[in-house]
Amino acid sequence: MMTNKQLIEKAAMTLATLASGGLMNPEQASEFIRMVQSAPTILKDARMVEMASDTRKIEKLGFGQRILRPGVEGTALTDAQRAVPTTGTITLNAKEVIAEVNITYDTLENNIEKGDLQQTLMQLIAERAALDIEELIVNGDTAHATDAYLKLIDGLMKLTTSHVRDLSSAALTKDAFKKTYGAVPAKYMRNPADWRFYTSHMGELEWKDQVVARQTALGDAALQGGMANAYGVPVKGIAMIQPYAVSTDTVTDILLTHPKNIIVGMSRNIRLEVDKDIRERKFIIVLTSKLDTLFEEEDAVAKAIKVKLP
Repeated sequence: MMTNKQLIEKAAMTLATLASGGLMNPEQASEFIRMVQSAPTILKDARMVEMASDTRKIEKLGFGQRILRPGVEGTALTDAQRAVPTTGTITLNAKEVIAEVNITYDTLENNIEKGDLQQTLMQLIAERAALDIEELIVNGDTAHATDAYLKLIDGLMKLTTSHVRDLSSAALTKDAFKKTYGAVPAKYMRNPADWRFYTSHMGELEWKDQVVARQTALGDAALQGGMANAYGVPVKGIAMIQPYAVSTDTVTDILLTHPKNIIVGMSRNIRLEVDKDIRERKFIIVLTSKLDTLFEEEDAVAKAIKVKLP
């Protein structure tokens, strides 16, 4: 059994190795990004893109109209009948973000003795960072009046502009999901089961209650913790879409899109720095990275706002 002094010395050496030079090596950075993406946030669903620099262009390629024509033997298609793909470019512009994790000496002792300190620390930092990142990519608003962190970028709720339905405190029922669903152009909705209605946890819970009340097999599954569907699209609550007040009502928002339509860019140049506070008996670990978010196709997104909760 190591003494307390030996435990702290070992922790200090491990942390110094982990943060050697401050900048993570490529393997560490990729592993950390995977840890962040595996945390139970919207990042788990989104398309995570590693960025080698502060800017990254993503090329879009697709067909927005019919490409098949009647076949006639021995006759080639005319120029007018030949399909040309639609192309475009979106650009991620990463902004610097920071997360801080404080770990007391007592918290580390068992993990130090088991030899799992580095993995434990990385997991703790990734879980904390994932929540911070989700808050920014969902609620970021460069016009925010007071929050400097949220002013860094425009997040998913702000970026959704083409198909917005203001439900003016109408109750969260199937009609709220129907209006949101109907706002998305039909050409995008090939497989509704692959899409998601994202809302607050209270919004998801209220919808589950309505599904459970029908006393069906789907209701039983929802009661046991499964996702409840609305018009074939799973309804998923996330922490950073939170209820808010409008007059005397408590309301929430609903975001509808394909998860892989959400692009989150994160820099591979991740910096990890460590300090020790001997008075409070804790280690201070500071993570610095850069990130941005965009929709690949903003036209394939819909949002309902001011949906009333009970």
